[in-house]
Amino acid sequence: MAAYRLLNCDDYSPDALIAPHRQATVQRCAGHACVAVSQDTTEFDFSHMKETEGLGPLNEETRRGFYMHSLYVVSEQGLPLGLLDAGIMLRDDKTFRSAATRKQRPIEEKESHRWVEGYLKTLDLARRLPECEVFSISDREGDIFEVYQAWQEAGDGPRAEWIIRANQDRALTNVVDGDASKLFAALEAAPILGEIEFEVRARKGTKKVKGNTVATHRSARTVHQVVRAMKITPRPPARKGGKLKEISVWAILAEETHPPAGEEPIRWLLLTSKEVTTLEEARRILNLYMRRWDIEVFHRVLKTGCRVERIQLKTAQAVIHAIMIYSVIAWRILYLTHLGRQCPDLPCGCVFEEAEWKSACAVVKRKPEAGEPSLSEFIRIVGKLGGHLGRKNDGAPGPQSIWQGLTRVRDFACAWHAFYGE
Repeated sequence: MAAYRLLNCDDYSPDALIAPHRQATVQRCAGHACVAVSQDTTEFDFSHMKETEGLGPLNEETRRGFYMHSLYVVSEQGLPLGLLDAGIMLRDDKTFRSAATRKQRPIEEKESHRWVEGYLKTLDLARRLPECEVFSISDREGDIFEVYQAWQEAGDGPRAEWIIRANQDRALTNVVDGDASKLFAALEAAPILGEIEFEVRARKGTKKVKGNTVATHRSARTVHQVVRAMKITPRPPARKGGKLKEISVWAILAEETHPPAGEEPIRWLLLTSKEVTTLEEARRILNLYMRRWDIEVFHRVLKTGCRVERIQLKTAQAVIHAIMIYSVIAWRILYLTHLGRQCPDLPCGCVFEEAEWKSACAVVKRKPEAGEPSLSEFIRIVGKLGGHLGRKNDGAPGPQSIWQGLTRVRDFACAWHAFYGE
């Protein structure tokens, strides 16, 4: 009942619930020379919850739920550091039906302005941590000229750099050679900095082709890419109510040279505020951009690991409050998973309370007097409590078994405190 009262309390806002975690995230960032803040939007579909009040339309009026725009922070090496922000977008039916007038509205009134707001929040992080290099990372949807403008207007003090995957074939003002006056053609003719190679896993997926969904396949292979880069000056787009200034940025094209037969080449065209004149500089920007996939893993853990779309509450407000709490849990799961794999010999007491590891070891090992296990060993114990069988070929515990195991560990810790008074 206390949990229900908390989730339905009008005195709390989603931002207030995540504020303590945000402050802890900033403190963790301070211990790193460089951090990447990835932006992405995910939907939460509660169409099956017919009795939940206050939900809005998604891409169709019959599909009900809301969106969350996350700012997820990782170190340059991939350590999950936490959430900088988690903004909720709850559409009303009137706004959804007025989408036809979107182009006539100023950007501040559009949903796409969330990408600009996300950069400004990343900029605030950079100003709070002047000794830390901060990057804002976005996929194609974040390719908005006002982001470039916000970066330029930030001045000469500490500011967040940005990396965005190009979405629009923008007209350029610094290249006037026929078709090369457009972004994509200009990059294909840009100077070659060198070649890079990396491994990719096999993957199946889908994509939209002329309104139809088609299956896609990518084979596991070593990818060889040619890397090109140049400085560009995109022509500012027309905006209602004002004229935007020209801004020069850097563009990188990395394109696979010999893809397998029947598969599309892996190709990235990135825009960045960071100067890129050498292959090593380009490689670093590409590696930082690949940190963007971490936020997709975070959203997947939130949905499939924590199963938040199965929450059964009566109001959208209560569901949103619950998801804010689960967002912190999802981050902690990924944080523990990463540390367990990257720092296996770390004592588990560095990230778990004494009552947590002692009680869990007593239950699983039947040896209350056993010494403190390493972090990787204790992660396996947590996974076992969550249903991970731990057989020879099972690999490390996944996010779902860790999430379920942590729930039991917390219960054991409460019992440990009750019995031993520690």
